[in-house]
Amino acid sequence: MRESEFRDFELRLRLNSDSAGISRIDFEDGLVIYAALFTFAHGRSGLKVYDLGSAMGYSMLWLAKALEDACSGPCELTAVEVRPERVEAARAAYRDVAFERVSVNFVHGDALKVLEDSEDDRVDAAFVDVQVSLYPRVVELLTRKLSPGGLAMFHNAIRPPPPAETFQLLVKAGWRYTIVPTLEGVLITRRPPS
Repeated sequence: MRESEFRDFELRLRLNSDSAGISRIDFEDGLVIYAALFTFAHGRSGLKVYDLGSAMGYSMLWLAKALEDACSGPCELTAVEVRPERVEAARAAYRDVAFERVSVNFVHGDALKVLEDSEDDRVDAAFVDVQVSLYPRVVELLTRKLSPGGLAMFHNAIRPPPPAETFQLLVKAGWRYTIVPTLEGVLITRRPPS
């Protein structure tokens, strides 16, 4: 996807989400998750990345672009959304979008259940944008599923703030984290390498 195609598609997805009244990440949050995943994925292949709470696919675009630009070989992105009409809207929006190094899968389902029930226990990176009250449970699942050195990013790290338990669980698991102070905040954390 050329830069001009990306910009046009990004604008279309943003406007589609806004006109449908569907909450999405801000443009600056997209830049943050792009930069974090690009840095993490650079020169790697075979990565399995999840977008948990993907809505109509706006955050997914930033993740797919990062993987497309960084991966040296095939990488996989799974977008999970609980509302079926949003999954269908995302599928329709991406119907004519082609990526060379990224295969994109759309999954209708509860993000936590999909993560918990995934046959392959390996998750290399995840972007989480489900209800913030569920973040502690997501952290618990990722402490089991995220590969050593894996990347996890959480939207709404400032507004609305996640439960304090989220951060307590990260510290208890030995994960370092930072919050990028965008308007709503992006929590970025990595699982220790071993």
